Amino acid sequence: MASGQRLFLLTIIALNSLGLVIENTFTTPNNGKLNLFQVADFLQYVVDINQYGLDLGGITTLTFEAKACGDANTIMSNSDNGNSSKPIYEFIIGGWENQKSAILRRNDDSLTQSSQQVVIFNTPDICKCDEYRQFWISANNGVLMMGKGLIVGINVIAEWTDPDPFTVKSIGIITWGGIGEWKVQLEGNIVSFS
Repeated sequence: MASGQRLFLLTIIALNSLGLVIENTFTTPNNGKLNLFQVADFLQYVVDINQYGLDLGGITTLTFEAKACGDANTIMSNSDNGNSSKPIYEFIIGGWENQKSAILRRNDDSLTQSSQQVVIFNTPDICKCDEYRQFWISANNGVLMMGKGLIVGINVIAEWTDPDPFTVKSIGIITWGGIGEWKVQLEGNIVSFS
Protein backbone atom coordinates (compact mmCIF):
# COMPACT_ATOMS: atom_id res chain seq x y z
CA MET A 1 0.00 0.00 0.00
CA ALA A 2 1.50 3.35 -1.04
CA SER A 3 2.04 6.03 1.58
CA GLY A 4 -1.10 8.08 2.01
CA GLN A 5 -3.46 5.29 0.91
CA ARG A 6 -5.83 4.08 3.55
CA LEU A 7 -8.19 1.15 3.71
CA PHE A 8 -11.62 1.77 5.22
CA LEU A 9 -14.48 -0.61 5.89
CA LEU A 10 -17.69 0.31 7.68
CA THR A 11 -19.74 -2.31 9.49
CA ILE A 12 -23.02 -1.41 11.14
CA ILE A 13 -23.13 -3.28 14.45
CA ALA A 14 -26.48 -2.24 15.91
CA LEU A 15 -29.13 0.42 15.89
CA ASN A 16 -29.97 2.10 19.18
CA SER A 17 -32.09 5.03 20.29
CA LEU A 18 -29.14 7.44 19.97
CA GLY A 19 -28.18 6.47 16.44
CA LEU A 20 -25.90 3.76 15.09
CA VAL A 21 -23.23 1.74 16.79
CA ILE A 22 -20.71 1.22 14.04
CA GLU A 23 -17.37 -0.46 13.64
CA ASN A 24 -14.87 1.09 11.27
CA THR A 25 -11.89 -0.90 10.05
CA PHE A 26 -8.81 1.08 9.07
CA THR A 27 -5.23 0.39 8.01
CA THR A 28 -2.76 3.10 8.92
CA PRO A 29 0.44 3.37 6.89
CA ASN A 30 3.95 3.30 8.31
CA ASN A 31 4.75 6.96 8.95
CA GLY A 32 8.35 6.35 9.95
CA LYS A 33 9.50 7.96 13.16
CA LEU A 34 7.72 11.32 12.92
CA ASN A 35 6.95 13.04 16.20
CA LEU A 36 4.02 15.31 17.04
CA PHE A 37 6.39 17.78 18.69
CA GLN A 38 8.67 17.99 15.62
CA VAL A 39 6.21 18.43 12.72
CA ALA A 40 4.16 21.63 12.46
CA ASP A 41 1.53 20.28 10.00
CA PHE A 42 1.11 17.05 11.95
CA LEU A 43 -2.52 16.32 10.99
CA GLN A 44 -1.58 15.66 7.34
CA TYR A 45 -0.24 12.25 8.46
CA VAL A 46 -3.29 11.27 10.53
CA VAL A 47 -6.11 9.06 9.22
CA ASP A 48 -9.07 11.31 10.01
CA ILE A 49 -11.98 9.05 10.89
CA ASN A 50 -14.40 11.99 10.53
CA GLN A 51 -13.87 12.01 6.78
CA TYR A 52 -15.99 8.89 6.29
CA GLY A 53 -19.34 10.56 6.87
CA LEU A 54 -19.34 10.28 10.65
CA ASP A 55 -20.42 13.13 12.92
CA LEU A 56 -17.85 13.01 15.75
CA GLY A 57 -18.35 16.52 17.11
CA GLY A 58 -18.52 16.41 20.89
CA ILE A 59 -17.41 12.79 21.24
CA THR A 60 -15.27 12.44 24.35
CA THR A 61 -14.55 8.69 24.35
CA LEU A 62 -13.41 6.14 21.81
CA THR A 63 -13.08 2.35 21.98
CA PHE A 64 -10.99 0.42 19.50
CA GLU A 65 -8.88 -2.63 18.78
CA ALA A 66 -5.40 -2.16 17.35
CA LYS A 67 -2.97 -4.63 15.82
CA ALA A 68 0.44 -2.95 15.70
CA CYS A 69 3.98 -3.63 16.91
CA GLY A 70 3.77 -0.37 18.88
CA ASP A 71 2.88 3.31 18.56
CA ALA A 72 -0.85 2.80 18.09
CA ASN A 73 -1.74 6.46 18.50
CA THR A 74 -5.05 8.29 18.61
CA ILE A 75 -5.39 12.03 18.02
CA MET A 76 -8.18 14.24 19.33
CA SER A 77 -8.16 17.70 17.76
CA ASN A 78 -9.94 20.98 18.29
CA SER A 79 -10.00 21.40 14.49
CA ASP A 80 -12.72 19.92 12.31
CA ASN A 81 -10.78 20.59 9.09
CA GLY A 82 -7.22 19.32 9.73
CA ASN A 83 -5.81 22.62 11.00
CA SER A 84 -2.68 21.67 13.00
CA SER A 85 -2.52 25.13 14.62
CA LYS A 86 -5.47 24.17 16.85
CA PRO A 87 -4.96 22.25 20.14
CA ILE A 88 -4.30 18.51 19.86
CA TYR A 89 -4.22 15.58 22.28
CA GLU A 90 -2.21 12.52 21.30
CA PHE A 91 -2.71 9.24 23.13
CA ILE A 92 0.39 7.08 22.48
CA ILE A 93 -0.02 3.38 23.17
CA GLY A 94 3.16 1.31 23.00
CA GLY A 95 5.68 4.01 22.17
CA TRP A 96 9.37 3.87 22.90
CA GLU A 97 9.80 0.37 21.37
CA ASN A 98 6.47 -0.78 22.87
CA GLN A 99 7.61 -0.04 26.44
CA LYS A 100 5.78 3.18 27.33
CA SER A 101 2.57 5.03 26.65
CA ALA A 102 1.90 8.76 26.92
CA ILE A 103 -0.67 11.50 26.86
CA LEU A 104 0.52 14.57 24.96
CA ARG A 105 -1.01 17.99 24.46
CA ARG A 106 0.06 20.47 21.83
CA ASN A 107 -1.46 23.96 21.97
CA ASP A 108 -0.56 25.08 18.44
CA ASP A 109 1.86 24.44 15.57
CA SER A 110 4.65 26.70 16.87
CA LEU A 111 6.72 23.68 18.05
CA THR A 112 7.96 25.69 21.02
CA GLN A 113 8.58 23.81 24.24
CA SER A 114 6.13 26.05 26.09
CA SER A 115 3.29 24.99 23.75
CA GLN A 116 3.72 21.27 24.52
CA GLN A 117 3.10 18.96 27.45
CA VAL A 118 3.72 15.20 27.81
CA VAL A 119 3.09 12.68 30.58
CA ILE A 120 4.73 9.24 30.14
CA PHE A 121 3.69 5.91 31.71
CA ASN A 122 5.41 2.50 31.75
CA THR A 123 3.38 -0.06 29.76
CA PRO A 124 5.78 -2.81 28.59
CA ASP A 125 4.64 -4.93 25.63
CA ILE A 126 1.15 -3.40 25.54
CA CYS A 127 0.81 -3.77 21.75
CA LYS A 128 1.25 -6.92 19.71
CA CYS A 129 2.25 -7.17 16.03
CA ASP A 130 -0.01 -10.12 15.18
CA GLU A 131 -2.94 -9.74 17.60
CA TYR A 132 -5.68 -7.18 18.07
CA ARG A 133 -5.53 -5.58 21.51
CA GLN A 134 -8.51 -3.67 22.94
CA PHE A 135 -8.17 -0.09 24.21
CA TRP A 136 -10.20 2.99 25.06
CA ILE A 137 -9.43 6.68 25.41
CA SER A 138 -11.36 9.47 27.08
CA ALA A 139 -11.10 13.27 27.16
CA ASN A 140 -13.94 14.37 29.39
CA ASN A 141 -13.88 17.86 30.96
CA GLY A 142 -10.09 17.94 30.88
CA VAL A 143 -9.60 14.51 32.46
CA LEU A 144 -7.61 12.51 29.89
CA MET A 145 -7.42 8.76 30.36
CA MET A 146 -6.64 5.62 28.42
CA GLY A 147 -7.02 1.98 29.29
CA LYS A 148 -7.18 -1.63 28.21
CA GLY A 149 -10.41 -3.30 27.13
CA LEU A 150 -13.55 -1.84 25.63
CA ILE A 151 -15.20 -0.53 28.80
CA VAL A 152 -14.30 3.12 29.37
CA GLY A 153 -13.03 3.77 32.88
CA ILE A 154 -11.93 0.17 33.58
CA ASN A 155 -8.27 -0.99 33.50
CA VAL A 156 -6.83 2.56 33.36
CA ILE A 157 -3.19 2.64 32.18
CA ALA A 158 -2.71 6.42 32.06
CA GLU A 159 -4.43 9.52 33.39
CA TRP A 160 -3.68 13.24 33.30
CA THR A 161 -5.81 16.33 33.93
CA ASP A 162 -5.49 19.18 31.44
CA PRO A 163 -5.88 22.51 33.27
CA ASP A 164 -7.05 24.18 30.04
CA PRO A 165 -9.22 21.62 28.18
CA PHE A 166 -10.66 22.13 24.71
CA THR A 167 -13.65 20.76 22.79
CA VAL A 168 -12.82 17.74 20.62
CA LYS A 169 -14.03 18.28 17.06
CA SER A 170 -12.24 15.46 15.23
CA ILE A 171 -10.54 12.15 15.92
CA GLY A 172 -7.78 10.46 13.96
CA ILE A 173 -5.44 7.49 14.20
CA ILE A 174 -1.81 7.02 13.25
CA THR A 175 1.02 4.52 13.63
CA TRP A 176 4.75 5.21 13.74
CA GLY A 177 7.39 2.78 12.50
CA GLY A 178 4.95 0.19 11.15
CA ILE A 179 1.56 -0.48 9.62
CA GLY A 180 -1.41 -0.65 11.98
CA GLU A 181 -4.77 -2.37 11.66
CA TRP A 182 -7.68 -0.87 13.58
CA LYS A 183 -11.28 -1.68 14.47
CA VAL A 184 -12.85 1.52 15.83
CA GLN A 185 -16.27 1.44 17.53
CA LEU A 186 -18.42 4.56 17.62
CA GLU A 187 -21.92 5.60 18.49
CA GLY A 188 -23.02 8.37 16.20
CA ASN A 189 -25.08 9.52 13.30
CA ILE A 190 -24.21 9.03 9.67
CA VAL A 191 -23.88 12.42 8.02
CA SER A 192 -23.16 11.47 4.40
CA PHE A 193 -21.21 9.10 2.21
CA SER A 194 -19.42 10.25 -0.91
